Amino acid sequence: MKTTRTRKADMLEGEEGLAPDSSEVYPDAVVKISRDQYSAFEIKRMAETTYELVIAPPFQRRLVWSKKQKCELIESILMGIPIPVIYVFEDENGKKQVVDGRQRISTMISFMNNEYALERLKMLPVFNGDKFDDLEAIYKSKVERYQVPVYVIEPPTPERVKYDIFDRVNRGGTLLNSQEMRHALYNGQATALLKELSLARAFTDATGNSIKPIRMRDQYVILRFLAFYLFRNHKLNFSYKSNMDDLLAATMKHINQMRPHQLESLKQVFLSAMERSHAVLGGDGFRFAPANVNRRPVNMALFEVIAYFFAMTKTLPLDQVHLKSRLNSLKKTFDQSGVFSSRVDSSAAVEYRFGMVESLAGELTC
Repeated sequence: MKTTRTRKADMLEGEEGLAPDSSEVYPDAVVKISRDQYSAFEIKRMAETTYELVIAPPFQRRLVWSKKQKCELIESILMGIPIPVIYVFEDENGKKQVVDGRQRISTMISFMNNEYALERLKMLPVFNGDKFDDLEAIYKSKVERYQVPVYVIEPPTPERVKYDIFDRVNRGGTLLNSQEMRHALYNGQATALLKELSLARAFTDATGNSIKPIRMRDQYVILRFLAFYLFRNHKLNFSYKSNMDDLLAATMKHINQMRPHQLESLKQVFLSAMERSHAVLGGDGFRFAPANVNRRPVNMALFEVIAYFFAMTKTLPLDQVHLKSRLNSLKKTFDQSGVFSSRVDSSAAVEYRFGMVESLAGELTC
């Protein structure tokens, strides 16, 4: 498999949960995969009428199939030749999203919609020049009744396991990281919001413009903040047990279901937190002080808790010099604790850092 290397300079300090980990094991994971079969007509109906099947956006970084590839697939269907299995993820509401097989499904549907004519067929040249409606009834029926094998990955299969399954059925392409997979899986209001916030001046100013969009790293840290903000304020029904991927997936699904005013409110929480952080700490608020002359990268866990602190303190104290001193003192304690450099997603580490900033926020707002 082709992988995309990440330069050390592009990484965040204490970064976890972004790069796929092929060594991870899941002894207690419940993995549910069922085999099903749908006719081409039923797949078309599920995609276009009942909206039970979501084809876009694409997971794979591939070009759209050529006309030759499309025609060869339809020729195979007319000949009754089996095609490779389709993989889909199914959510709690029964909606299915294509993991592998998007081009095959799109090709079948677009042909049945008369979007292209067959050409250069080698085995069945008699159909060259024909669109779907040009076929005799018996051949139309053959296309519509063609049985497509489908593997359905069902809940409650954990997010991390889903990503590993996706990796295994997409060997040969560029390996997506966890955030890129979430972007494809939960495309909607959540992905639009993350993109907007990552481009916001308030975010780039507060981070010293140092969290680059490479591999969606910027959107990843923003999502982590939003997840913890919603979770810690009891706006997200979730039980956190060091299962970061599940928390982030639940957050994106939650945001996708938000009403416009809720979405706007969440957006303003983030932007205001960034503005207040920059006003007090400048562009280095999310970094630990260097032990030498080299400037340290933004620390992922520190970003979450400092941003959370400013989200929880709606107004800044008049004595911002004192506030900056208290925050820098807390950052020093955090840096010396050692829990900001590894295993930052463990329940104990999460509770420690958020408990500390909640205590400080409560003290300063009394």
